[in-house]
Amino acid sequence: MPEIRAFRRLTESIEGAAVLDKAVDFDRAVVRATARPRALRQLLHGVPFGHPLHPLMVQVPLGAWISAAVLDLLGGRGNRKAAKTLVGVGLVSSTSASLAGYVDWSELDREQLRTGWVHQAVNWIGISLYGLSWLQRKRGNHAAGKLLGFAGLTVVGVGGYLGGHLAYRQRAGVSQHGEVPFDA
Repeated sequence: MPEIRAFRRLTESIEGAAVLDKAVDFDRAVVRATARPRALRQLLHGVPFGHPLHPLMVQVPLGAWISAAVLDLLGGRGNRKAAKTLVGVGLVSSTSASLAGYVDWSELDREQLRTGWVHQAVNWIGISLYGLSWLQRKRGNHAAGKLLGFAGLTVVGVGGYLGGHLAYRQRAGVSQHGEVPFDA
């Protein structure tokens, strides 16, 4: 399957892209300075819950945007308003998901940092497309809103692929010491 090999080559080229290091280092310093209070960092990491928050939190915007896409495909006047509301819910909830992701990202290794930086950049493009989609819908231009929404969903899908690559291929955030034992 040449398509799968092309994706693998693309992600491996991102991992090795030293050209990203200046931007990565700058953004990492900003995240670390902004999320300085230990309690805030631990909360955004999900320490009180025993599990990272970012993977859970991305379910809300993705679920809202996928639901909006279904309503857009179904059409109808009532579905227009509901789809616009769901796009808005996705936009609002993407902020907290992004914050948690940034804190997790700031603790990664160099190759993971590069992949994560591209992951967030791609996702911000998708979020921006959804912002434009919401504005078009608000102005009554539902066709443009739908088109921008489908483009946004495609782009955040690519961002999700990169997030999956971080988690499963690069094992970002996974303990190097094996499983953590449960306390009895």
